[in-house]
Amino acid sequence: MKLALYMSQHNLSPEDMAIKIEDCSASAVLKWSRGERVPRVEQQRRIYEITDGQVTPNDFVLDQAVEP
Repeated sequence: MKLALYMSQHNLSPEDMAIKIEDCSASAVLKWSRGERVPRVEQQRRIYEITDGQVTPNDFVLDQAVEP
C-alpha cells in the first residue's frame, strides 16, 4: 500500500505522520507520499511499524523503479 493511500484512509496529515515517525518533518512525509523522495531505512522501518505492515519498504522502492 502506498503511504498516501494509508494516510488518506486513516485521515492522517503529513504533520500527524511526522509526529508518529518522530525523526522527520511534515514536508519530508509529504515528499515521500508523493513519491518525490524515499525515506531512509530507519524511517521505512518506523513507517512499517506504525502502519502495522500495510506500508512496506518495497512500496517506496517500487516508486523509484525505472521501466524498461
